[in-house]
Amino acid sequence: MRNKSNFALYFILFSLYLFLFSFNELSAQENGVFELKESNTSSKQTSKTLKGTDRDGFYNLTYKLHPTFYVENKNIMENNTNNIKVTKLTFNDLNSFDLLNQYNPKFDDVELITITLKTVGDFKNKLNLSSLSGFSNLKYIYVKCNFECTELQIKQFIEFDPNIRVFYKIEIPS
Repeated sequence: MRNKSNFALYFILFSLYLFLFSFNELSAQENGVFELKESNTSSKQTSKTLKGTDRDGFYNLTYKLHPTFYVENKNIMENNTNNIKVTKLTFNDLNSFDLLNQYNPKFDDVELITITLKTVGDFKNKLNLSSLSGFSNLKYIYVKCNFECTELQIKQFIEFDPNIRVFYKIEIPS
């Protein structure tokens, strides 16, 4: 009789263990990054609704260490002393968008542009993806809103190029 009660206890503990860790894994995969589509239909898609392989390249560039150019006050800050190809470009302010329209050979290998919007007023600066110059490998635009923003606001902020995928996330600093 004691063996049966031990077996039942272990079975319940094992089941609880599996449940907790599988739930944790699902929570870790859902990180609130949404992809915008060019169409006018509601197209918010999270990582739960897309296959993981669809976004692997984007997540790799976004969350792992890669050589990065930082742009602030119309200056490009470089820390690439080894002449490694730079795959990320991060805008620390939106007053520097005109640099995107000027050809710069340093931007040829950039695959991801990250833009942080700090206030609703930042939506006044529009980004036209079809007018970018010299971004032959650009695949992704990642917009981080430091306030509550909507899909419609992001769509009005960016003029789409069908070859570039646009993602956004709301990250309200504490």
